[in-house]
Amino acid sequence: MAARPQATRLLRWFDRTQRDLPWRKNRDPWPIWVSEIMLQQTRVEAVREPFARFLTRYPTPTAFAKASDDEVMVAWRGLGYYRRARLLRDGARRVVEAHDGVVPDTLDELGALPGVGPYTLGAIASIAFGHPEPAVDGNVERVVSRHRGFDEPIGTSKARGPIREVIHAWMSKARAGDFNQALMELGATVCTPTSPRCADCPIAKDCVALATDRTAELPKKKAPKKAVEVHSRAVVVTRRGRASGGEALGYRIPADQPNAGQIELPGPGVLVDCDPDDLGAAIQKRFGAVLAVADATASVRHAITHHRITLHGHPAKVRRKGQLEWFSLAPETPWTTPSRKVFSKSNTLEA
Repeated sequence: MAARPQATRLLRWFDRTQRDLPWRKNRDPWPIWVSEIMLQQTRVEAVREPFARFLTRYPTPTAFAKASDDEVMVAWRGLGYYRRARLLRDGARRVVEAHDGVVPDTLDELGALPGVGPYTLGAIASIAFGHPEPAVDGNVERVVSRHRGFDEPIGTSKARGPIREVIHAWMSKARAGDFNQALMELGATVCTPTSPRCADCPIAKDCVALATDRTAELPKKKAPKKAVEVHSRAVVVTRRGRASGGEALGYRIPADQPNAGQIELPGPGVLVDCDPDDLGAAIQKRFGAVLAVADATASVRHAITHHRITLHGHPAKVRRKGQLEWFSLAPETPWTTPSRKVFSKSNTLEA
């Protein structure tokens, strides 16, 4: 069957203009899987160095399946959304247990791996194994919604079905992986959220949004959640000489909470507003620790989903540490990003 005209134009454009990205060097499913997980909600340039570092240390699913929780956190540092890393390790362990360490090549087996949702399934299946399966990310949703003039907000079930139908209709069966990457590339570099470069688009001639002068209006999006300002607080208690770089009091975030497995500075919670006069009591109630808390010496900004957090770091002296523990300040310790920001600015008191 001859390729659809959209696929023909997209593939010619992709062959001529595609970016030189390290995960496009071969069709090995493991690097492709790793890259697709890293790229979720993360800029391409922010992924290059962690991707190379990760594959140097974990070149196969078998290698990563053996990683400890702390090693997982360190391997994923700088990328955020650490739950992705734990799910990737769960997937690697399943590959070892059920497939002798070889990433399976069928849709059913790939889709059964932990952390492999519809997008990741489409990306691995098409790029590594040539299956004509759509890989629909935000870039692809934007391209198709503009091209077909869809009014349903992207990211909703009402939009998802029609978008996948269009991609199935356009799909190049012979070059399914390249076709999916071409759509993603088009959204990332040409059909951008603002100021799309329609003159450079290979499928512009039958684009509904361009023909009706609606490129600024499409795609429609769900109303964003209103930003919530949070003034959170944490104590910084350090001591020298016990480990490389010293140590600080902290706690390991439980498995059922965001950033599970990482180490966080003691406080009522990074998303909890707290008055400075209430900080000591909040920590005693939560951890059984008794601390002499001083005025804040550092304030840092951080964003988590729709929360805009100002985290104030208070130096303190420890009288009873309760359930808190001493953790090394060495680079390999998986302190949370807000905690590391506080460390970089704090004038701490020794315990």
